[in-house]
Amino acid sequence: MEQFANAKETCQNQMEAGNNKEFNPGLGPVVAGVLLTQDLSSTIQAYQQYLAVSITRRFTLDELTAEVMTLNQLSGKPCAMLAGESGREWLLIIEATDAIKRDSLRTHGWMAQEILVQDVDTLVAGLENSPFDVLRPPADLDVSDRIRASQVRGPAGEILYLTQVKGEVPPFELPSCQARVDHLFIPVLSTPDRDGSLAEYEALAAQQGLRFDTRISVVNQAIGLPMQQKHPVATLQLRGKALIEMDSIEAAVAPPPGLCSGTVAILFQAQGKPPANAKKLTLGPFAGNIMHAFRGRAGEISGLLYSS
Repeated sequence: MEQFANAKETCQNQMEAGNNKEFNPGLGPVVAGVLLTQDLSSTIQAYQQYLAVSITRRFTLDELTAEVMTLNQLSGKPCAMLAGESGREWLLIIEATDAIKRDSLRTHGWMAQEILVQDVDTLVAGLENSPFDVLRPPADLDVSDRIRASQVRGPAGEILYLTQVKGEVPPFELPSCQARVDHLFIPVLSTPDRDGSLAEYEALAAQQGLRFDTRISVVNQAIGLPMQQKHPVATLQLRGKALIEMDSIEAAVAPPPGLCSGTVAILFQAQGKPPANAKKLTLGPFAGNIMHAFRGRAGEISGLLYSS
């Protein structure tokens, strides 16, 4: 939510002008982020020790789920599902020892996972000397003093936005927190084409998004841009008080070829009739669901889960 600074009036005007229809999007909530790591055990241990999550199940990734996610090379790899203290699963970690490191603040694809937390100051204070590198300290956002956030880099190179929501922040529909570290509610995409990416997800959600320009401090800091520099941004409200955020970073480039560590995919619950080429999963954490996945305009992988 750091990216929403100074954009409140723009968002409210667009919401009123273009989103008067009944809110009933065909996409959401976010089911899970998919994280690739070179070392499953150490990554799990870091999340357990510092982010108050626990393993709900361990397994090997079955061939069909890997195929549907367009990640065939991960078939048979060890995995774990993690959940916060509320019991809600939100992170699938897969071990890929040969994964290439990717700096998602500088490359296109899924850039960050925004995680709902109860007390961001206390949580970040506990990350000292941990595998989580604090990139930006906790701060209230310009858009509202009801949102306070910090950005960190995790043990697999993933970027997490740790966000505390202290009340309603119209026009956005944001969740309330039920655990110290609750769940993923906003996946953040770095795209070379904000409008093109937004159109892809608007079509899936049957819902209009918002466009505005604003600063992205953690990116400006990482790339060495002026801290007040603005970037084209879009947001799309989903079911379940979730959103997708799409950031167009002119200085970002395509990721290196091959399998990269960090956030490799985001999985969403989807409504309606699944595509003809969707597959019903019989094994793994999503068994019983019908799944379809695609690569978006930024090269990102999005998985859609339909109830059977």
